Amino acid sequence: MAATSTLTQRSTATSAQSSIYAEDPKSASSDASARGAAIYSQSWLLVIYDWWVLGIVSTYAWACSVPQYTLPWFQKNLRKGQHLDIGVGTGYYLAKSDLTGVQVTLADLNQDALDATRDRLVMEGKVKSGETRCLLHDITRPLPASCPKFDSMSLYYLLHCMPGPVPAKTVVFSHLKHNLTADGVISGASILGKDVRHNLFGRLIMTFGNWNGMFDNRGDNAADFDEALREHFDDVETQVRGAIFLWRASKPKV
Repeated sequence: MAATSTLTQRSTATSAQSSIYAEDPKSASSDASARGAAIYSQSWLLVIYDWWVLGIVSTYAWACSVPQYTLPWFQKNLRKGQHLDIGVGTGYYLAKSDLTGVQVTLADLNQDALDATRDRLVMEGKVKSGETRCLLHDITRPLPASCPKFDSMSLYYLLHCMPGPVPAKTVVFSHLKHNLTADGVISGASILGKDVRHNLFGRLIMTFGNWNGMFDNRGDNAADFDEALREHFDDVETQVRGAIFLWRASKPKV
């Protein structure tokens, strides 16, 4: 499916701090994708996200400590050069990593999340003001032609928020691989809904998340994700920690 609009630089106050790009708002997202991203417009959630989602929920509901497992996985697969972070949340993973020699591009459906992440990286001294590029984009669509090839890409805690069954989500691999360098790597983490054991806390979060549209992952399973990754990449590594599917892929089949 081809992108339906051309990127344009936004002439807003924020563009003085970073390169901000946006698609035509009418084509930037599907309704279902937008619903999943809308919750990140609530500023209070961005404030507590690291403590609640990446701390309490990840550790005790998903049985996968972010500092112990997910963050090291991110850092191991972050490359110098061009990096694309998709579904940015609060920018936690980037803020906890060494970004020396890394040109960061942020991609998300939610402008508030993009702004918060960009500002955090500057405030924490990870990047200089004006260095970070932001892309308001629905990742189920191919990246704009103006995007460069990336040395690494990351999709952390994103796929379980995307609408549809696993094949509908993994269509992203079919076009992201074309924006990855020959020796680049793409990695991520996602909450599984099937073929894993959820404790009571996890079941409550799953029920609430799928009810309010923040999640769509009851059928998400490791086998289907692994198969989709191997369809598009020659080098794939996956593992399951608690209810979290950790994955990395390189050597895109193009």
